[in-house]
Amino acid sequence: MLLKRVHMKKYLQLARVRQYIKNGLIFIPAFFEGTLFEREILLKLLAGFFAFSAVCSVVYIFNDWKDAEKDRLHPVKCSRPIASGAVGKRQALLFAAGLLIMGYLILFLIQERGNGYAHLYLSIYFLVNICYSMGMKNVPVLDIMILASGFLLRILYGAALCDTWVSNWLYLTVLMISLYMGTGKRRGEKAKENGDETRKVLRFYSVMYLEKVMQMSMILAVTFYSLWSANLADINPGASAMIWTVPLVLAIIMRYEMLAEVDEDGDPTEIILSDRPLQILTVAYGMIGVGLLYRSI
Repeated sequence: MLLKRVHMKKYLQLARVRQYIKNGLIFIPAFFEGTLFEREILLKLLAGFFAFSAVCSVVYIFNDWKDAEKDRLHPVKCSRPIASGAVGKRQALLFAAGLLIMGYLILFLIQERGNGYAHLYLSIYFLVNICYSMGMKNVPVLDIMILASGFLLRILYGAALCDTWVSNWLYLTVLMISLYMGTGKRRGEKAKENGDETRKVLRFYSVMYLEKVMQMSMILAVTFYSLWSANLADINPGASAMIWTVPLVLAIIMRYEMLAEVDEDGDPTEIILSDRPLQILTVAYGMIGVGLLYRSI
């Protein structure tokens, strides 16, 4: 029994379940439209969340499978299941194939006929990230844009699932936050650069350049969010008070930036999961948002 638990833990590690927190973005369009707690929509989004998460795991597994030899030479990545030998390459590919089939099967069962946008966004995410693993991650600027596109595609996928739309301001806000986080990840990797252990693309970047892009993205993200929240009343008349959440969003970004500067990898997931004050600020934002957007329920 203990061996089975250890083996299952390795497969969960291989699937990078901790990274599923990013897929919470799928719920954002329905949350801001005020329909998140409608039973049919919530169930569909939950199923869609698991479908997207399964496909995300396939991408992670393929990346680890492809980079296994190189990861064995890395001081941290050498502990990954494939690189360490805990999970064989053949077993990893079979596991990935099962997850891919499961993800698309779930989506097929929940998606309404005639609306194939969710399938489209999921397929774009999958193909773009496979191309990223195959070599696009070594192309400067394009690598960061692909990292950012993953966050944006999650938003579009969530909107397609509940048959809603993403406003221009929300699209721009998510895009800028995505660029900010993607660039922050590269900055963390650049700051601890150490010969062959680093990504090839890092030689094209300087810390100063990455910080400038981060600052630009941060400023634009706050600006677009402010404009979006000010115009939210056009979508949800009861949500005009969302403009008062801007200071809280600023506090979240400031806290995140402080942590990102000292984090070894700049990984958004690890930063969020490891800091209690940031988690409290995020939960507070969610509770205030529910209070403002759903007070008429």
